[in-house]
Amino acid sequence: MPVQAGMYLNCNLYYSKPPFGGFFLMKPIMKKIYLLALIFGITVSIHAQNEVYPPSSEVLTEKILNLDAKAFDAYNTCDVAAFRTYFTTDLEFYHDKGGYSKGIEKFIETFKANICNEPKPKVIRKPVKESLKVYPLEGYGAILMGDHDFYQIENGVEKKTGTAKFINMWLLENGYWKMSRVLSYDHKPSH
Repeated sequence: MPVQAGMYLNCNLYYSKPPFGGFFLMKPIMKKIYLLALIFGITVSIHAQNEVYPPSSEVLTEKILNLDAKAFDAYNTCDVAAFRTYFTTDLEFYHDKGGYSKGIEKFIETFKANICNEPKPKVIRKPVKESLKVYPLEGYGAILMGDHDFYQIENGVEKKTGTAKFINMWLLENGYWKMSRVLSYDHKPSH
């Protein structure tokens, strides 16, 4: 049968009803079931998307503090591969004594040279828990601020060498939390 105006092609069959006309021909109960399924699907989808960003300040704080602990466990053990995963590729790092670096490659290069250099005593970082504060950047990130202390381990002995303040901006990118801007400042030697 030749195709005529007003006819639609579907799977090599010709028919005279529009493709979505079937919905309007459904029995009322089927329409209700179809609409309920559609509404349920949309609701589940929206709810799942909201779950990505923590629903409360308390959950966000717990999440960011947990990530900070994991990132700096990698720092303290010189697990370069793991440490790298906590930063965006366009990382900006500001240090009041060491200067500015842009990009993850430069940052990791400096980290390996200054923190993981074997002949030097090992440097570790410990956050001062009571100083830590997390501030939400609604829907896309968080700011972690606080103080951290630095120690050197030499011949198995841990000695506090200094203290500083820090600000880390965490962003939620493609389902992963990563630091994008890091400020470490007000470095002071221990007395």
